Amino acid sequence: MKARHYHFLVWAWMALIWILSSIPQSGIPDLNVFGVDKIAHFGIYFVWGLWAVLYLLKRQAGCRHSALFFAIMMFLAALDEYHQHYIPGRQVSVWDLLANWGGLIAAYIGYLIYQRKILR
Repeated sequence: MKARHYHFLVWAWMALIWILSSIPQSGIPDLNVFGVDKIAHFGIYFVWGLWAVLYLLKRQAGCRHSALFFAIMMFLAALDEYHQHYIPGRQVSVWDLLANWGGLIAAYIGYLIYQRKILR
């Protein structure tokens, strides 16, 4: 696939996250069983991070570009968490945000490790 296809997938995945987090709580099943919701947050944002990694690899992005890209993604994750304050039945959770950031950071660390192995 071309870089622009991965770029589209990055923002389409973010749109999907935003749409799903805009559904009032009464419209979705409760996942608050032994931290399952945190695993879901981590996984969803990890996949978003993987789309970003594939895009950055195709673009052959440098360290600054990739760091900025992931910083923007982390800001958007925080913004998404904050916007849930205005959704009926939803609440802002620092723990959800940390799980979101954890997924993004894990994907970014994987990207950095991969880049380091390629540059050797």
